[in-house]
Amino acid sequence: MERWCGTTRTCQRRRRHAKSHAFTLIEVLVVVAIIALLVAILLPSLARARFQSRVTVCQSNLHQLGLGITAYANEQGTIPFGPTVELMFSPFLEPNDGKLATNQIWTGPQVVLPKNDVDPQRMGLGMLLSKASVWPQMMYCPGDDTNDPQEELAKVRERTDKAAYSSYLYRQLQETNGRGKLDNLGKNSATPPRLATALALDINSLLSLDPDAKRTNHQAQQVNVLYIDASARSYDNRKHHFSIRDENLSDDHTRILQDLAARRAEILQECDRRY
Repeated sequence: MERWCGTTRTCQRRRRHAKSHAFTLIEVLVVVAIIALLVAILLPSLARARFQSRVTVCQSNLHQLGLGITAYANEQGTIPFGPTVELMFSPFLEPNDGKLATNQIWTGPQVVLPKNDVDPQRMGLGMLLSKASVWPQMMYCPGDDTNDPQEELAKVRERTDKAAYSSYLYRQLQETNGRGKLDNLGKNSATPPRLATALALDINSLLSLDPDAKRTNHQAQQVNVLYIDASARSYDNRKHHFSIRDENLSDDHTRILQDLAARRAEILQECDRRY
C-alpha cells in the first residue's frame, strides 16, 4: 500500500526529488573513467618522485661517507685502503692490495694479523666502520636493486667469515699517485691526465658471467659520485658511461681481472673529468 503523501502534486515533487539523487549507469562509468585517467597520470609522477627521493638519500649517504673519509685521512694521514687480499683466496675474493677500486668492505675468509688495533677484516670503505660518524647502513644505497642492503649488511653485523660488499665502488688508490693523501691524490692515467678527485660512486655492474656479478643502483639509470670535497653529484647513466658491461671484457677469459681493472680505471677517469 503506497504511503499517503498529501496532494498528487506533492507526491510527484517528492518522486522527482528522490530520482534526482540517483546516479545513472553512464554517470558512474564517466566517474570511473575519470578516476582511472587521473591514476594513470599520477602513477608515473609518483614513481619518478620515489626514484628521485632514493637518489637524494643516496647522495646524503655518500656525503656522510665523504666526511668519514676526511676524518680518517686527518687521523691516519691517508684515505682508507687495503688490506692486501692475496691471490690464493681467489675466486672467493678478488686479489687487491689497495690499488684497485672495489665495493668490498669485509675480507671474509682472509686471516690477517691485527695491526694497530685495526680490525683486519675491514677493507676499503669498511675501515670507516670503526668511526663513530659512520655506521653500516651508510654503505648501502636506498636505490640498490639487489638484496645487498639486507644480506651483505648482515655479514658485517654478525662478523661472519664470508666476504661482504657494499653498494658503492670505492677508489682506494686506483688511478692516483699511490700515496693516499686526500689533499693530493695526484693525477689519473687519462690522456691528458686529470687530477684524481672522485672517491666513490654507485656501482653499476651489468655483467652476466655470474648472478652475483650483476649489481646495480637506481636501475643503472642514474649515478651518484662522491668527490674529495665530500660533495656528492648526480649524473645521467642511461648511456652507461659509469657501468661495467659484458662488452668491456675481452674474449680471453684469462684476462678478466685485467679487463675489470681497466674498465674501473675508465669509470674513475670519467668521474674525474666531470668534477
